[in-house]
Amino acid sequence: MEWSNDLILEFLELYEQEPCIWNPKHPQHKIRNSVNDSWNNISKNLSQKYTICELKKKKDSLMATYRKLANRVKSSKKTGSGSEDIFKPDWFVYEIMARFLHGVCQPHTTKNSEVK
Repeated sequence: MEWSNDLILEFLELYEQEPCIWNPKHPQHKIRNSVNDSWNNISKNLSQKYTICELKKKKDSLMATYRKLANRVKSSKKTGSGSEDIFKPDWFVYEIMARFLHGVCQPHTTKNSEVK
């Protein structure tokens, strides 16, 4: 099925209301039944019917794009860069996702493990 922009926004609104799915610090995050219940809630409340598998695929797709853009924003904030040099994504859901994922889904910096 095709996902319209309105349906994606509806999905993200429902997804944000289920922090045990997206927040690894949530006490219920590692409890499979709680996470499955949350996915069922999203599936049940979404205006169009999708399977949990389809919802997870959409989440993975959205997260891949979000992580790529978040990484680009982070790398544009290097020391010495002005505010006009900072990358500002124009993807229609970036700000919505950043609102609740910013502190949870931060791109990690790589560490050099070479011994000199």
